Amino acid sequence: MTKIWNFIRRYWYIPVFIIAVVLGWVVFRKRGTPFAQTKVELKAIQAGAQAEEWKARFGAGLAQKQVEETYAAEKKALDEKQAAQAEALKDDPVALAKFLVRAGSR
Repeated sequence: MTKIWNFIRRYWYIPVFIIAVVLGWVVFRKRGTPFAQTKVELKAIQAGAQAEEWKARFGAGLAQKQVEETYAAEKKALDEKQAAQAEALKDDPVALAKFLVRAGSR
């Protein structure tokens, strides 16, 4: 145990560098910064709330059509795998709206 403690005291910058690299990778990986991820999640929450309001006001069928019309551009930009996921969420307008906002941001 003393050898490890002496090593850390002498070469403290090595573990600090490793921790900094790992933290930097976590914060700035391919998905973007945490601020951008938070903005996308807030937009998805707002889209879900809007779809929930449409569902309560007009019913599930009309809410579904409204979601598809509102997010038509995002739906066209989906790849095959995402299109299959969107098709699976077809009956739930709230989940579909959230999914399309998240997929459209990538």
